[in-house]
Amino acid sequence: MYPNLFGINDFSYVFMIIVGVIAALTLLFIFLYKKGVPSNSFLDLAIVSLATIFMGVVFAILFENVYEAIKHAISGEAQSWTWAMTFYGGLIGGVPTFILIYKFYYLRHNKPILSKVVIIAPACITLAHAFGRIGCLLAGCCYGIEAVNGNGMMFPGHDHPLVPTQLIESIFLFTLSIGLIILSFKYNFSYTFVIYAIFYGIFRFIIEFFRGDERGQVGPLSPSQIICLIAIIFAIPLYIFLKKKMPKQVEEQADEI
Repeated sequence: MYPNLFGINDFSYVFMIIVGVIAALTLLFIFLYKKGVPSNSFLDLAIVSLATIFMGVVFAILFENVYEAIKHAISGEAQSWTWAMTFYGGLIGGVPTFILIYKFYYLRHNKPILSKVVIIAPACITLAHAFGRIGCLLAGCCYGIEAVNGNGMMFPGHDHPLVPTQLIESIFLFTLSIGLIILSFKYNFSYTFVIYAIFYGIFRFIIEFFRGDERGQVGPLSPSQIICLIAIIFAIPLYIFLKKKMPKQVEEQADEI
């Protein structure tokens, strides 16, 4: 693995997170520009986005420490604070933050764009997440179980090849991101969040069985698998909600798919 990118200790993961955030914001602004959102509103949107990212990171760290607390409570070991992050924690913290700042700050100076943001947001999230998983691979964390017949990758601290779950997830996320981008740009598809919740939820639930790092357990499942099940179930009421709230012209375009 290559955790010390550019000779800086443990910088590879941070660097890939930064690359993912830049890629996601670039995709967001390109989509909104293509959809006619005036560029003079982009500064306010950048403020909203950066605040969302900040709170996403905060919640990602907090949720990881909750996972650690569950794990240590079961094992009886003492717990120490960790700066590691978990994706679902960031998502849970970031989405409400965006909605609140968008409502109480952005709309005071600009016209509504939420119906457009909802369309492209899942592709942006997935793209950033894909780069983040490459960071996990470089850092040597979030590794998988022992590979069958040795057909895997070597990770620090292990004397046998492991399933490269980070690489597998990154490939899936890039593929899903491409699909969501096509739905967004070509079809203006209104329900990309539903697609994202179902497809990523199913994939993440399955890949968790191949993870070999300690993440805590709640019965037979990991905390992430429980969140996956909630996300998949939530996709149905989310579809109903978006069906009612999305502008009629966008909805008609989506129905043409």
